[in-house]
Amino acid sequence: MDIAGAPPNKRARKSPSLEEDITGIRAILSDEFDEEIPLIQAHSCQLETKQQLQAVIQELSQKLPHFQHLKRVQDRSVLICPSSEIGVATTLEQHLEQFAFSEHVLRALCQGVRVVEVPQRMPRLRAQYEKSLKHWPCKFHPNHYSESLRNGSNFSSAQRIFHKRMAQLLVRLSRDVNANRPVGICVDPRQLNIVSIAGAAESSSPHEHCCMLLVDFVARSQEGGATKAELPFTEDSTESLDTTLRGIPKAYYDYLIKDEEYKDLTFGAEKSRDSKGVDPIQGSDNLAKFGPYLCTGYDVYLLQEPCLMCSMALVHSRAKRVFFLRSSENGALATRFQLHSVRELNHHYEVFQFTTQEDQDLT
Repeated sequence: MDIAGAPPNKRARKSPSLEEDITGIRAILSDEFDEEIPLIQAHSCQLETKQQLQAVIQELSQKLPHFQHLKRVQDRSVLICPSSEIGVATTLEQHLEQFAFSEHVLRALCQGVRVVEVPQRMPRLRAQYEKSLKHWPCKFHPNHYSESLRNGSNFSSAQRIFHKRMAQLLVRLSRDVNANRPVGICVDPRQLNIVSIAGAAESSSPHEHCCMLLVDFVARSQEGGATKAELPFTEDSTESLDTTLRGIPKAYYDYLIKDEEYKDLTFGAEKSRDSKGVDPIQGSDNLAKFGPYLCTGYDVYLLQEPCLMCSMALVHSRAKRVFFLRSSENGALATRFQLHSVRELNHHYEVFQFTTQEDQDLT
């Protein structure tokens, strides 16, 4: 059925369904990984002899320590400074005189002067490095993990199967348990235990967004939590000494344990230990050392891309990785901006989006 007002030549985008093929997972990386590195203009000189090189570089590194991400020399060409530092009514020689260069170095720097274009920053990936080399030699420290995130090889086959299964489970729980509203799942990736499940409430209050409730339900598993939820939660069995089901609402748990398709799923959060030695600023290894602390070390799966408030809640709760299936108009991880790549935050999680066959058809 056509949607009224839709362009006649464009197929209306459908919501992901259980039947659709989730084709993969793509990392949502900072723009620094995807964009071409901007170029800036720089003044360079051409040395008459290689014997001048040592003295010139020694004084340049002391008095004009620019271009830390670049190699200062290409053959006998030497980068001096960004062209933007030289005033319109100022010559290079006049600019350099204020730095008290020795006479022979100043003379060398003013020979064969030309303006070149160089990369503004260090490349993050090899593809950027190879493009940068076309302009000027630059420094590059390969990061194999970053490369694997970019090319999609960071997950093993078994991990991809599990992640895809969680994405399909989000769709099913939304449809069958939460009246097609967003749902989130928190998983301890060490044993692949489901720690908590939450669905957005019928209320439009942002405090009852799926993600906000999920973080609070994780806190319940650690004998905390602030939300006074009326829904009943799963009771711990007498056999479970090391894990707790306190963070999983009973409706979701009962639905899953009764379905033959999910009989192999495991549930339960590790119970809180003595947390005196926990340093909340450290990374996910604290989960193994000291036990659960908020969402430290946990993976969060969301049907819907979280808004800014929910994304910040995941920062404060110290989630390890966030996966989402559907983009949101007010999404803060990919659609509007990339909160997880803001350097000033004191915690950063990785973000991944599930791709579908429909996504490929639309590209």
